[in-house]
Amino acid sequence: MSFTRFGLSWPARIQEADTDSAPAALALSWRVMLAVLSGLMLCAPWLQPAMFWTAWIGWVPLLFALSGASYSRSLLLGWVAGTVCFAGASHWMIDFAVNLKGVSWPMGALLAVFFWSYVGGATALGCVLYRWLSERLPGLDVLSFPCAILAVLSAYPLLFQTHFAEAQVFFLPGIQAVDLVGAQGMDFIMLVASALAFELLRRSGRRWLSVAAGLALALWFGYGWVSLNSWDERVADWETRRIGLVQPNDAVSLDLPPPAPGFSREEPEEMVATRRLAKLGAQWIAWPEARYKGYFDMYSVRRGYAEEMSGLGVPLIFHDVERRWEETGRVSYNSVALLDTHGELAGTYRKMQRMPFGEYLPAFFHLPGLKALSDLFLGEFLQPLTPGAEHAYFQIADMQVVPKVCYETAFPAFIAEAVGGDAAGRVLLFLSQDGWFGETSQPFQHKAMSIVRGVENRVPMVHLINNGPSVATTPSGRTVAQTQAFSRAQLLVDLPFSATSGGSFYSRHPHLAALLMYCLLAGLVGLALWHPSRRSSQTTSPAQ
Repeated sequence: MSFTRFGLSWPARIQEADTDSAPAALALSWRVMLAVLSGLMLCAPWLQPAMFWTAWIGWVPLLFALSGASYSRSLLLGWVAGTVCFAGASHWMIDFAVNLKGVSWPMGALLAVFFWSYVGGATALGCVLYRWLSERLPGLDVLSFPCAILAVLSAYPLLFQTHFAEAQVFFLPGIQAVDLVGAQGMDFIMLVASALAFELLRRSGRRWLSVAAGLALALWFGYGWVSLNSWDERVADWETRRIGLVQPNDAVSLDLPPPAPGFSREEPEEMVATRRLAKLGAQWIAWPEARYKGYFDMYSVRRGYAEEMSGLGVPLIFHDVERRWEETGRVSYNSVALLDTHGELAGTYRKMQRMPFGEYLPAFFHLPGLKALSDLFLGEFLQPLTPGAEHAYFQIADMQVVPKVCYETAFPAFIAEAVGGDAAGRVLLFLSQDGWFGETSQPFQHKAMSIVRGVENRVPMVHLINNGPSVATTPSGRTVAQTQAFSRAQLLVDLPFSATSGGSFYSRHPHLAALLMYCLLAGLVGLALWHPSRRSSQTTSPAQ
């Protein structure tokens, strides 16, 4: 690539610098700056959704930095790009540490830096794998780069997989095809876009592969525009169901807080909002993941809820901690309950995907020394819970509500399995408490995750966040209603609904895209291992 208008050629200068020790330091500084630029471009959509386009070309500076780099430099450059990206996208880790342990802001920042540095290791290893493939298979960057980065990201030990697709909800045509391949498949397409731009700017690569990559991108966006318009037309003909959402904006606490002044466990603050929403015609009402209510522990609470809801004649969905005696002893579940129009318990969902370090401690951290360190840092925040065994479906009239709790939104295949292939009439409902992260971008990112889950499975979606912003969307990801973040709110949503619609190709085959990517990577690795020997045999055959 030659920027002749500016009288410089970055790759040429970098390659020249590698032959001389003094200029080599300059070359490394240029490479690091390019890696930092990539990290900033990749995290920009998480901070400002209107910057969604930067993620489609965000890997290009890093690819230039990696060009001709040694494995050690590739490791460094990948780590820099990944650390900058994750630090920008998850800056709220500082607030989380402060709210969790009450540490000072500098100490919270130090703990967050350790976390970002660890996560940056995923892109570092991915870049090393890519450099190994690119040396042996030159011209195949549009395949080797996405496969290497995404394979390592999915295998690297993280709290949950990072999907760049989930920062694209501002760009609705761009996310429609996730109903075919899921967020991971869209991640692949986004990395293909960067690799293709890199090859076009560098004027390298294999023409047939560049044409194929360009065609794939054209088909992706073409499908997105057509599909979005088609779904908008379909949803316009649907009936609506009136749903009431209560957003209490509770303050987070490790203790069991007493009821607010003037209220009791039998009649919490949320019940006042519930009465208002019922009078306005809500067909069912939901409360978010929030403070302890005592429903499963106290008969008086169960009786109070039953009397109230039977009088209103409206089903209620809410979250609470459920404690039970089982064969293993006393266990606790993070549960969602459905009360029917008579106020009776009609269904219970127990959270299946527990949050590491919050609801359970991974086995590795039970080792001597690590267990003490975990106890010191996590303290009372770690509330061990037992995972649920199966998905649940709350039948409300002709609607099947699929309840999920907070952290579970981060697992696309898990949600797809919950929605299932026979998904007609199903609605996704996520209940969350994001107050631990303060007034940061984290609740907005969480909301974006859930919107993509709705599009992946082509079902209406409601995400009720304790501190907001709560949101309801159509199967195409269009927002029907939304609350303000960090506020108390009561929201009445007329949600478009069809009892005969729901589910997608991705709902039926949630692991197919990942399987194809791993098969492609295995093929590239196999070709890379075989290719040098083939080249060697070709060069030595004339001498023979």
